[in-house]
Amino acid sequence: MADGLGGDRRRGRRDQRGAAAVEFALVLVPLLIILFGIIQYGFYFWAMQGGSDIARDAARRAAVGSPAACTPFKDAVKSEIDSLVGSGKVVGISRTFDQDATLPRTSATDVVVSDRVRVQVTFKGYDFHFPFVPFIHDGVVTSSAEARVENVTTQPGLTCS
Repeated sequence: MADGLGGDRRRGRRDQRGAAAVEFALVLVPLLIILFGIIQYGFYFWAMQGGSDIARDAARRAAVGSPAACTPFKDAVKSEIDSLVGSGKVVGISRTFDQDATLPRTSATDVVVSDRVRVQVTFKGYDFHFPFVPFIHDGVVTSSAEARVENVTTQPGLTCS
């Protein structure tokens, strides 16, 4: 049976059998890249939010003097980061007290109520290493928070990094 254009209708259908599979394969690759990108960036933004929460909590703890010493403070913050993204991901934890020059002190390194404490945490988020999906800052999350010192039981030292 001719279709009026000199070709056979059955042969025309036969020539297009694999076209849907080829078109699907061509569309599937960009869709998978977009899907994996959404997953990767979703975990990154989740780690950013968690890092922000950890930094705020650490600044609040430092503001009330719990714990005052550097090593227990860093260990407490590290355990929170480990529970968020797994162990071995911590890049840095720092605590710095900014002194208010108008307040009286007994020594130049004393921390007193109304000074400011700044905490910064840096860690690596989850990286799934999906091909063709770039990752922000290689997955490194940096968050900081600041609080007013409310309680000083022992002198913590001006920096802890």
